[in-house]
Amino acid sequence: MGARVARKPKEEQGANDLEVLHPNRSATIAGRKVVVREYGFVEGMKMLGMLEPFLADLKQLMVDDQPLTVAAVTGLLGQHMDVITDAVAVAADVEVEWLVGLSQDDGYHLMMLWWTANGPFYIRTARNRIFADRVERARATVGQTSTQP
Repeated sequence: MGARVARKPKEEQGANDLEVLHPNRSATIAGRKVVVREYGFVEGMKMLGMLEPFLADLKQLMVDDQPLTVAAVTGLLGQHMDVITDAVAVAADVEVEWLVGLSQDDGYHLMMLWWTANGPFYIRTARNRIFADRVERARATVGQTSTQP
């Protein structure tokens, strides 16, 4: 008869709740300890105006229901680097001048930490806009007939 193998203990329920609620990311970037935090609701909403051109382009990327790729996202972030730099600086509580001086590797790392913490908010915003557009198009076609009465 075979020996019993001990079961691995189940992860405690809710063990990652804090991670889900506040997905802050920490790293040492260019020798500096940085915490990239998720924007709170009000702060995120205030950022929408500044990031409107980025959001419009993100929506265009997502409109065909294609999955977002890292290449597509990084390309989009690069196209809007001026406002993304400001957004990253706010979330990481760092100076824009310090961020601008980072190496390619450090800058990319910090930008990806920012996207990990805050990207879901912007993806949700773009999806909501796509959905709203679809609802408006559906409403516009309700009651229309294909033939003249």
